[in-house]
Amino acid sequence: MPGDKNSIGYKSRATIKSYLQDIGDDEAVEELFPSGGVGQGLASPWGNQVWAHTGMMCGFLPPESGGQLAQIQSAFSLEPDETLKNSRVKITLEKFWIHRYPGSGTHQILCEFTGKNQLQNEPEELRFALTTEAKDGASAAISGSPIFLGVSVGENGIAFEGKTINVISKGDETILNAIGSGPFKEGLGLLTKAQPALRPFVGLTSSVVQSVLSRNKNKQVFHFKLGLDFAKSQTSVPLRHGSFIVAQGDSSHWDWNALAWNTGSGQVVDKSTKRPILFNYIVFRVSAYA
Repeated sequence: MPGDKNSIGYKSRATIKSYLQDIGDDEAVEELFPSGGVGQGLASPWGNQVWAHTGMMCGFLPPESGGQLAQIQSAFSLEPDETLKNSRVKITLEKFWIHRYPGSGTHQILCEFTGKNQLQNEPEELRFALTTEAKDGASAAISGSPIFLGVSVGENGIAFEGKTINVISKGDETILNAIGSGPFKEGLGLLTKAQPALRPFVGLTSSVVQSVLSRNKNKQVFHFKLGLDFAKSQTSVPLRHGSFIVAQGDSSHWDWNALAWNTGSGQVVDKSTKRPILFNYIVFRVSAYA
């Protein structure tokens, strides 16, 4: 279930190669565009350059998951929790694992999340952004960071989306520092009914993200879109309390039964090797709002 088509993986071979050369990622250039000209270029598999995947897989961990290795379910096989209709929930960012991102060293990443607050008269757009840093093969320093607090679910679910942007261009420090402070950093608290001040905030967040994306060396890496609704379908992700694992990948052989959540290390691992999976992924949690 891919998102929009602005991510780097959708771009032409020439655009991707030029981008990688521009940011000095010689390793990725050689792997995807070997100098000998005998490689498959951007044909699947992607090798170590997993940031080029444009699809997603979604797994689910129920709140009561226990044990050292907790089984991950396919989120597409879940039953929606009808009791969450007309309730309020909070959404928190629990984990952002970077197996490989374009560039080298420590990656600076801008994350943007959008959703719908289901009010009585009309849905209200929600938008929240945060910045983080991580190296390849490591997790960003995030755990339980609030995204949306007190979202009104209504009868139709939430409609939750996320995107990640690789920030390379210099001169964006002021903008990124603004995102990392004040209401951006603390998350968005919602009252029972719409707040007039909310719309300018949503517009400001959108403007900041678009400003960062407008620079040549900053590229969107991943975008996902989830229904989080009450449809009983094998092609949509229903709404339940628990943790959703969104992995960036296109593998038709993906099998959540072969993977597990290591509660000690806080990682998605291969059951047979106990090693972290070789994919980028985001974990967010939906829980009751007090």
